Amino acid sequence: MWRPSGRVGLAELREASAADIPAMLEVFFHAIEDLDAKRGRPLQPRNAAPLEMHFGHLLETDRRSCYVADDHGRLIAFGIVLRRGSDAFLSFLFVEPAWQGKRIGRAVLDACIRGCGPGLERLATCAEANQPVSTGLYAKLGMAPRTPVYLLRGSLANDALPEPAAGIERHPVSAQAVAALDHELMGYERPLDHAWWARDRHGVRFSDPQGAVLGYGYAHPSGRIGPVAAVDPEYLPGFIGYLVRSTPVLEGRQLVVPGPAIAALQPLLTAGLRIDGTPAVYCSQRRGPAFERYLPGSY
Repeated sequence: MWRPSGRVGLAELREASAADIPAMLEVFFHAIEDLDAKRGRPLQPRNAAPLEMHFGHLLETDRRSCYVADDHGRLIAFGIVLRRGSDAFLSFLFVEPAWQGKRIGRAVLDACIRGCGPGLERLATCAEANQPVSTGLYAKLGMAPRTPVYLLRGSLANDALPEPAAGIERHPVSAQAVAALDHELMGYERPLDHAWWARDRHGVRFSDPQGAVLGYGYAHPSGRIGPVAAVDPEYLPGFIGYLVRSTPVLEGRQLVVPGPAIAALQPLLTAGLRIDGTPAVYCSQRRGPAFERYLPGSY
């Protein structure tokens, strides 16, 4: 772990609050749109509602590791680091374009890590594969690029994926029931996250007739599917197929699929989904989750 610098020029570093969320969204969209313009890519429509909810969840569960840089009342940067057990994940780090290259982002990141407290064993993040500056910075801090992560989008027919294997039962997700599987795949339990997903997603726990947990998955009415977890990667297509059929949508589907999850990636592409845009790269100080058996809910 590196030693935080604590320097951010004339801007003030402070913990983020719910009142900062609108300004955080503006920083996020300004930075993304500036990057798209520099690369000649069309600007994406602003979809603030899901981000606003996501920011709110992370501020609720990880307030001490969420920081903003404030320049005389104007928010110019923010960072959010999620901590679960001895793991930390840099979920967001964005700086207003006019302030980039002035070590603002590094100072915010240092503050977020300091806010996580002692005992961290792994720090990780996701970076776009076509952002070598960011990826290089994370590698300098020990977060080596390790795993490609793809965003898949498109339409899925109800019969495009198989049913779960014969004998597999379906039940509502219980954080306690899947705690051992979460710990096996991720290295920590996730009761706060399961409570968050259950607010607006259809959750299913898959088990054998004796009650042993085989996996779980969530589907959102918007078409987003994930996270999806399994004790065996060969179960993933059936679990995803069940989630597709049990959660009708008006438009298409969206999944985040790590490269090692080939048991899911191949049938999803065969079924008609496409890889959308540049993949992300999972960067970590040590080997990450068991991605061959785990599909995240988002980057």
